[in-house]
Amino acid sequence: MSGSFLAPALALVGEYLLVLGLSPLLLAVLRRVKARTQGRIGPPLLQPYRDLWKWMGKDGIYASSASWITRYAPAISFAALLAAVPLVPWFVLPTPLGPFGDLILLVGLLGLSRFVIALAALDGGSTFGGMGSSREMWMGALAEPVFLLVIFAFGSPAGSTQAGAIAARGVALGIAYANPPLLLAIVAYVLLLLVETGRLPVDNPATHLELTMVHEAMVLEYTGRDLALIEWGRGFKLAIMFGLLIALAAPWGISTSGTLLLVGLAVGIVVGKLLGAHVLVGRLEARVAKWRLFRVADLLTLAAVFAFGSLALAYVIGGGA
Repeated sequence: MSGSFLAPALALVGEYLLVLGLSPLLLAVLRRVKARTQGRIGPPLLQPYRDLWKWMGKDGIYASSASWITRYAPAISFAALLAAVPLVPWFVLPTPLGPFGDLILLVGLLGLSRFVIALAALDGGSTFGGMGSSREMWMGALAEPVFLLVIFAFGSPAGSTQAGAIAARGVALGIAYANPPLLLAIVAYVLLLLVETGRLPVDNPATHLELTMVHEAMVLEYTGRDLALIEWGRGFKLAIMFGLLIALAAPWGISTSGTLLLVGLAVGIVVGKLLGAHVLVGRLEARVAKWRLFRVADLLTLAAVFAFGSLALAYVIGGGA
């Protein structure tokens, strides 16, 4: 009994260590690749770690009009993202928490993380905060139904909304898993990912221009440890969204055995996939411009169309098997 409990516990600890330690590096890789593509040197790869260390040593400063919401929102947002980590199959199957959560719960946790930051932006009473929170919640209200459609597109052939069950089916089928419904679902997820993570052409995380800010407008008032949690959470969410894409679209390499060698190999594979995904996004971002705000609805509409197409095609060909 103790052995059966120890293995999932160790896997869970390993997942948290992987995502917590790797997410700042992934952000640095994305920024460095984007800068190099644009002909700039870019920041050092260790710069996010230095920034987090510096901010963690400083206290927060709050507006006189801010309430307890502003003080606790970064911690609540970060905790919601922490709770989402075990719902993604990172390097071992079955997932440590097994049937205790599915992708619908993950959508709820990501929505909670977004909501508390938007609420805190309103709580401070600044014009920028109100503008950013209204834009963020508008995009969230459009993105969450599409996210559910994408989940059903991936989960329908597997008969489950648990990421572990979907990934296990992909590992079992091998190359036969890559069929037309899956490809449509992947396109829908990638379009959704741009909105959920606030990447170009939806949002530019490197800007502080009034007409283009979304996420940055909400967090301008934060300093010190609160800012560290927000920035760490930004990388954390990127890692979760990309990790989920890898697990659902290309689960090959995830270990289904508890042997140390295979688990170590699976960790190396998932790290390589995450780095490759961030390099690709960095190169693409350097070549696109930010869209007008209301064109975001067009992007999500297109994602919904691809998700519906995936569902319909999976039904036509008998569940996508």
